[in-house]
Amino acid sequence: MWHTPQEQTQLYIDAMNDSSTPPSSLLDGLAPDCLHTLALQGQVRHYRKNTLLIQEGDVGTQLYVVLNGSLREFAMSQDSKPREITLSMAGRGELLGLLALEGGQHCSSVITLGPSVCAVVSAESVRVLLQYDPRLAMALLQRALQRLRLATQTTCLALFSDAYSRLSALLQRQHIYLIAQAPNPAPMTHAQMAQHIGCSREMVSRIMKELVQGGYVVREPDRQYRVCRRLPMRW
Repeated sequence: MWHTPQEQTQLYIDAMNDSSTPPSSLLDGLAPDCLHTLALQGQVRHYRKNTLLIQEGDVGTQLYVVLNGSLREFAMSQDSKPREITLSMAGRGELLGLLALEGGQHCSSVITLGPSVCAVVSAESVRVLLQYDPRLAMALLQRALQRLRLATQTTCLALFSDAYSRLSALLQRQHIYLIAQAPNPAPMTHAQMAQHIGCSREMVSRIMKELVQGGYVVREPDRQYRVCRRLPMRW
């Protein structure tokens, strides 16, 4: 049966609501009614793994409401040996590309980690909506401020802490997600952890080996690393 773009978007939103996976909290995404309003203005698009949705330096013209899948937001150095640092992970119920509303260049890139589905909304459509929907405007403002807080925390960790402190913060954040049974990305490899905290894979492997041997961290059958006891202050 053929569906209009709005009907396709509604079908995906209904599937999200019927899923046994707990919905994202307001801290991790938009309020459901605002998400619904925003997503219905876009078109549903399917993306393959490793599709670059947003390129750092490009001028944004659209926003992405994630309906399914997992994506990674990252920045890359501009030196002769480019290095990546992961800024955030996004799953369904998340909103990406907010800087398109400002009309300037994106300061980070976004890539899919697996097959993903997004409702793609033009920035101009969102600007029109904001004029008539103050609740949506407040939700987007709150989301932007949360992103600013996360970016500040990431910058402070990168500049003022060592690799172990950054890895410890990452492990404890993952541990909180698991306890809360919140939506959580797929288990991370040592290379992915290194991208998250801005260091080499070898350094992550060395630290993780000692944490496992010391009984601080265990690797479960689902390949998730779980914190068993309070992590040392220093390594």
